[in-house]
This record gives sequence, C-alpha cells and structure tokens, in this order.
Amino acid sequence: MSQLLQKQSTQTEHGLPRLYRNRTVDYTLIVIGALVAAFGAYTYFVSSAWLWAGLAAGWYLGSWIVGGVLLAVGFGLLGASIRDRSGVWTAGAVVSFLLGSLSLAGAVVAAVALII
Repeated sequence: MSQLLQKQSTQTEHGLPRLYRNRTVDYTLIVIGALVAAFGAYTYFVSSAWLWAGLAAGWYLGSWIVGGVLLAVGFGLLGASIRDRSGVWTAGAVVSFLLGSLSLAGAVVAAVALII
C-alpha cells in the first residue's frame, strides 16, 4: 500500500519587515519639528518691536520647511510602528500617515513660496 506524502509548505509574509523598536526617535522628531515650525511662526507673527522680528523671510520659511520635513518623518515612522505592532491598519496609523503627509505638503508649499 502506498502512502501519499504531503509536502510541507511554509507561509512567508510579503512586505516590509516589522519595526519592533522604541518610539523615542519618533516622538523626538515630532517634538523637534514642532518646535522648529513654531519658531518659524513666531518670527512671522511677532510685532516689529520684539526680538527676532527683523529676520528675513528665509528664516520663517526655512523653519517651516525644516519643521515640516521633521514632522513628516516623525509621523511616518510613528505610523509605521503603529501599523507593525498591531498588524492591521488602525485609525492611529492612518491619522499618523495623514499628519505626516500634511506636514510634508506644508513644507513643499513653504519651499515654493521661498523660491518665488
């Protein structure tokens, strides 16, 4: 009597490797990006009698560009970490990627304004 041998199969997950790491870098980038962008807002909205009020347009636009890029990277890493830990697309991961996209769009707008 012959026996039917079944070949054992292994299932592999296709996609990016999981990011099981500490979120300190993500939050640090978000905080630094927010501070740099806030400095740009400060130099744009302060009255002419305050400190750093006479800075050129490159200062606040440059701060918005750098702050937006830092925020985009921080929110992107945070969203990837949330997605990898849960295994599915949660609302937190989607919102984090959305905030990162909006931050990057703001940085691009500031860069275009600086060029023009």
